[in-house]
Amino acid sequence: MRGLSMIRLAALLTSLAMAGCATARSQETTVVEPGGDVTLAPGAIAAVKAAQMKVRFVAVTEDSRCPRDVTCIWAGEVKVLLEIEQASKVKSRVELREGASTDAGGYRVTLVQVEPQRADSARIAPQDYRVTLTIGRVN
Repeated sequence: MRGLSMIRLAALLTSLAMAGCATARSQETTVVEPGGDVTLAPGAIAAVKAAQMKVRFVAVTEDSRCPRDVTCIWAGEVKVLLEIEQASKVKSRVELREGASTDAGGYRVTLVQVEPQRADSARIAPQDYRVTLTIGRVN
């Protein structure tokens, strides 16, 4: 009986360690120069160099894009949820469609691209999405 309990304990600790690694990976922070592009996975953060602003890719909220191997009448669109934290530690959430921008704290955040592109009937797992953002000063 004692051996079985030790095996269960080892399995539980291994699961917790793996979950901790996944959380740490999703909270990865990349420093970006103002005006530069950055590609983020869900949960990852872009910190703007020399500014007190961070942008986190929360999730894709809609993906109705036409699959790449299908001919469609309407191209569809993709929207993502971003969380923007400014110097005051105030976090705001904004939903952007591909190609759109939002201004925050003297900077403009533009959603340049969302990948991967959909294929015929294959669903994209939430953790497989990547967004490319441009974060630059507002002129």
